[in-house]
Amino acid sequence: MMIVGNIFGQSIDQERMERDLKIAENILGTLSNSNNRGFFSSRNVESNYVPDYGVIFSVPQSNMVYVTGKAKKGIVVSETSSSSGYSYVLADSDDDDEVEVSSEDLKGEIDKKLKEQMTLFLVDYADLIGQLKSSDRIMVNVKNNRNHVWMHNDQVAEKSMGQTAEILKSDLIALKSGKASREATIGKIKFTEVNDKMEKDLELFSSIFSRLYEPDMSSTYYASSRNINYEKLDNLGAIFSMRVYSSSSDNGKHTIRTTGESGLTQSERDAKVNAMYPAFEKNMKQNIIDYGRTIKSLKPSEMLIIKVRPVSYTHLTLPT
Repeated sequence: MMIVGNIFGQSIDQERMERDLKIAENILGTLSNSNNRGFFSSRNVESNYVPDYGVIFSVPQSNMVYVTGKAKKGIVVSETSSSSGYSYVLADSDDDDEVEVSSEDLKGEIDKKLKEQMTLFLVDYADLIGQLKSSDRIMVNVKNNRNHVWMHNDQVAEKSMGQTAEILKSDLIALKSGKASREATIGKIKFTEVNDKMEKDLELFSSIFSRLYEPDMSSTYYASSRNINYEKLDNLGAIFSMRVYSSSSDNGKHTIRTTGESGLTQSERDAKVNAMYPAFEKNMKQNIIDYGRTIKSLKPSEMLIIKVRPVSYTHLTLPT
């Protein structure tokens, strides 16, 4: 089991890595917006660097509710009922020509466009992430929001599935050096459909930690929401990502919710919240020991990784 502060003590330029990942997150979101397809959510793109493994980008799919008729952006699906079931008309907003597709083909069409976006990012932009070893991988994991479904005229049509795409850094090095063509590099991308099965023990652990770090239970920093997101990767383990707050502010005065202190100046607040870190780290380790035993689905060789990120406007700096 491992605990991660900003990045866990490896010999890399941490500030540079964080900068590269933020730029890559922005590119991934921007590609979605420029395509106007709605397959990626341009917000909440999150990345995790794992030493000796690589970088994982977690991208939630947009909530998509299709309506009958033409829309200004995105894709419109018109539903028609017949004796053989439902059929759908799929149309791009920038094209007046409509192509009729069956309900069975609808998901395939969406997946095709999704792969195009993932490929574009991995081949043309992923090499901007420096410091990765040639054996490291870069993965984009696009998955549906919990309880996400395709909707057609307010009728549930099909459960949405996500998928992953990954490529080795060595393949990008070969492309950049001219030793491999772009077409050959695209062929190196490994696509996998995300299993929609939920790991009940990981869901439980997420729920437990969410509760532990609510303001009324934590004595230091608190989580930003009731849901702590996680990724389950074969042969690596589970990565939980927490965003934590240290305080809130109003008209220049600061309140630390977990201690009940209010009316603090900026300097008073900074001194108090940074002094909390040793207790936060100690409690985090103890909580992993106490509640990590609820996780049964990980193999003995796999890791439980918890990555903690302070919300930027709290002015909290976690020590390296």
